[in-house]
Amino acid sequence: MEETCLLLILLLSGGLSTLPPHSREYHFVNQLMTWTKAQSYCREHFTDLVTIYNSNINQLLFSISPRINNWAWIGLYDDRYSWKWSMEGKLFYVGSTHEFLIWANGQPDCVNAKEYCVALQGQTQMNDRPCGASYPFLCYNAKNTSYILVMESRSWSAAQSYCRTYHTDLTSIRSKEEKSNITLTLNGSGVQYVWIGLYRDPWAFWSDNTTSTFTNWRSGQPENYGSVEYCGAMDLMSGQLNDGTCGVGIRFFCFRAVTKQTVVKMKLQSEADMHSTEIQQQVSQQLSGLMLSEGLTDFRIRWRKLQSCRDDQSKKQDVDGGCKTEV
Repeated sequence: MEETCLLLILLLSGGLSTLPPHSREYHFVNQLMTWTKAQSYCREHFTDLVTIYNSNINQLLFSISPRINNWAWIGLYDDRYSWKWSMEGKLFYVGSTHEFLIWANGQPDCVNAKEYCVALQGQTQMNDRPCGASYPFLCYNAKNTSYILVMESRSWSAAQSYCRTYHTDLTSIRSKEEKSNITLTLNGSGVQYVWIGLYRDPWAFWSDNTTSTFTNWRSGQPENYGSVEYCGAMDLMSGQLNDGTCGVGIRFFCFRAVTKQTVVKMKLQSEADMHSTEIQQQVSQQLSGLMLSEGLTDFRIRWRKLQSCRDDQSKKQDVDGGCKTEV
């Protein structure tokens, strides 16, 4: 059977989730807006509020901004409800109201930007506390489904280590039944605070949902002054970061993602009839599945017939009149 030879052309465009930092344009917006309004403005006119990945980007943002005694919003924020359980290590949204998890009045407040672990207060209500504070703690043993109150005061991390060594982990509270059993365990203990397994990572989120651990805090920051500062901003006099009150109107930085198209050419040679629409669809489906598995979603596949399988790359040309098929 005569071999058929076709050229497969794959056009790739970078998606926002896969763009490296150098594929972004940065813009200083000299308008006063709250963090939320700045986020909306950036998403409407650019791509999003900026994410700072390294000191080079930090310096670039500083260089395009004026030297004034003020701040400018960036995409960093501290989600005070992004708690997770030690036992599972999964995010668990614990809002201000919940069916069985109840915050004490005014909690969580993250006083002085140091309260990232949770203790039960008065046996029933939750309170965010400094993780280094020493309190009794409550372990959970999965073997016999029991709760163990340890009256020795330890830091949250030391309590976690103890529970994982001698039992299963610090206890979680994921149902009314668990809450009831824990209340019975603590009844009559007289403890003011007792550690449970709830904690969160501070300043772990960026507006565009990418991940960056870079921080360049000013001395003494973050401080969460007045327990209301949960949004990140750059000091325009120093280029360092501050926490700020999200509802205050200040300037801000946006970025625009720059997509770049890449063309990949592959010569396919086979004794099968590569002109067959069915075979081309099968190949395209397999290739599409491979691209999607690699996180690439913006691509196109085109087919072109070569005049001869023995042609050099320099002699390849498109053939008119039905010899070119696009999928």
